Formats: sequence, C-alpha cells, structure tokens
Amino acid sequence: MNRGNDTKDLLLASACKIFWSKGYSNVSVREISNAAGVDVALIARYFGSKRGLFEATLKNLNKIESKDFPTSESLIDAIVDLFASHPPKDEVNASPISMILTNADDSEVGETVKQVQYQYWQKGIEEIIGSKHQSAMFFGAMMGFCVVQKSLGMDGVAEVGSEMYRDQLRHMLETAIQSPEK
Repeated sequence: MNRGNDTKDLLLASACKIFWSKGYSNVSVREISNAAGVDVALIARYFGSKRGLFEATLKNLNKIESKDFPTSESLIDAIVDLFASHPPKDEVNASPISMILTNADDSEVGETVKQVQYQYWQKGIEEIIGSKHQSAMFFGAMMGFCVVQKSLGMDGVAEVGSEMYRDQLRHMLETAIQSPEK
C-alpha cells in the first residue's frame, strides 16, 4: 500500500471512531486529523470536506441483503452472533448502531444517516421478514437492546457473549417479528 492510501485509511479509521461515537456536529476535522496523526489539510485533499469524510465512513457499513439471509431465522442468527461477539464497551471501534444513535438527529447529516440506514439495513430486513411493520419492530428491538445493554448498562441484561445474552436478544428479535400488523 502506498503512503497516500495509508494516510487515507488512518483518517477513515479515526473518523469512524470519532464521528460514530461523538456525533458529526460534535467533532472537528482537527480532532480527527490529530487522532490520525496527520495534517488537517489532508482531509480536504482526500475527502473534499468534513462531510465528505463522514460520508466516506458510511461506505464501510455492511449491507443486509435477502440473498445473504434467506429466512428471518438466518437473519436473527447473524444479528445474535454479531452482537454477542462485539465487546460491550468497544473504545476502539464505534458500532453502526452508535453511529445511528449519535447522528440520526444531526441537523447536517441526519437525513443522510436515515437514508443509509434504510438502504443498507431496513430495506433488506423488510425483504427478508416480508412486513414493513414487523421489520420496524425488529430494528427497534435491535436498537433498544443495544441501548439497554451498552449505553444504560441495565441490570438484567446478561453478560455479552453468554448463552443467556444470546437467548435474551433472540427472544427480543423473534418477538418483534411476531408482532401483529397495525
């Protein structure tokens, strides 16, 4: 890899961590460049602007597609495995869930975040589950479980990775897709 690509990758990694955990409007380009250990002018060179850098971080997101998860059970299995294997307070990498929580209401990038959330996740979940309503409940259960466990640290949620944790999350997701239509 050449030096330019290394620098660009350092900026992207730092931007993901900082934008996704603190929120777009709470971060300066200087903070990101300092975290990456590079000159702030390189953000403009590689990404055009702060917003260009933020949008570049969104390209790192994995897409949920029906071809990868032919049944709702296979989707639930994948989500449970993902959540159970992710450290509870990962200071190295902010999660896509934290990115949504910290940026969806942002006046500058909120609409972009909502569009990406729909295109990358919700649309695929709807195709897999077959119901817009139940898909919304599924995504809400996923987000809510993450908030209760990671942000609030509530007693009653089992330790990440344990069988009880897996069972609790699976129950929430299965219940969500069995919710009655409006």
